[in-house]
Amino acid sequence: MSAVLLVRLKIPDLTALTALDAGRALVPEGYELTRLVREELYLFEPSPGADPAGFEPSIAKQVETSNFFVNPNKEGYRFLRSGERGPVWDPPEGSWGILARSRGDTRDAGLVERLMREHPLRGLGSIRRGRVWWLKTRSRQGDDGARVGYAALGPVVDAGHGLLVNPHSEAALRLEGATAWSRIEAFLAEPAPAVEREPSRI
Repeated sequence: MSAVLLVRLKIPDLTALTALDAGRALVPEGYELTRLVREELYLFEPSPGADPAGFEPSIAKQVETSNFFVNPNKEGYRFLRSGERGPVWDPPEGSWGILARSRGDTRDAGLVERLMREHPLRGLGSIRRGRVWWLKTRSRQGDDGARVGYAALGPVVDAGHGLLVNPHSEAALRLEGATAWSRIEAFLAEPAPAVEREPSRI
């Protein structure tokens, strides 16, 4: 179990707004994209054998009082301690998500080095990074449109299919309903799966 920090802009997110406009043109007839929100994810991994509860109060303090992770003038955040977040990650009501990560090492060694230099944290092993897109879609049939929406807006296949994930440099995980945190951690920590020749469109 590891602590998680989720950061999103409080001011208008121009990247998300641009993606929303582009995405509305990509969803097929009969479906509608109504909302798109972007969050940055930080996963704080303990050193082997260390208890994350030992460094989480210090991480929480740095989140609240420094600019290492959050700019309070333009960003809001949720800090989820390992012992408090529960076994699953629930999407915002009515939404589904796309969690994207680098195909390379997801650990941000530079951030850890800067943090440790100013605020040594015993027991902290690494900080892994990802990005989550929360989407609201709906169809005329009344379903949430997550499967069709992922095919239309997830990994890029061609000019008419895919938007939010570059499959050559990123791997993606669809978040539909409650997702076990163990699955999230494994997705961020394990080697990225091989690139599909043509990601599924359904």
